Amino acid sequence: MSIPLENARLCLDCDTVFEEPRCPSCSSESFFPLSRWVRPASEFTEAAPRVASKKVRNTSLVLGGAGVAFALWKLFKNQEKKPSDKKDGTERN
Repeated sequence: MSIPLENARLCLDCDTVFEEPRCPSCSSESFFPLSRWVRPASEFTEAAPRVASKKVRNTSLVLGGAGVAFALWKLFKNQEKKPSDKKDGTERN
């Protein structure tokens, strides 16, 4: 027997899943709609590409920024090492 998730209810007294207005096992009217607790699989398949693309984009931005920062650090570090202090044609040590 299958019950559509939109109609499925969980009895709070005997833990039976049903779709009628009253629980068929204990005749209780205390229930919880399962659609509020369990999301349909279609929501996961629709949300998965968006989540993955955001993660990929964020990761690439972080790695790209780190690469640019490293390149700039190396550039400025190399400029500091070059001997540009020459006095009267002699180098300082």
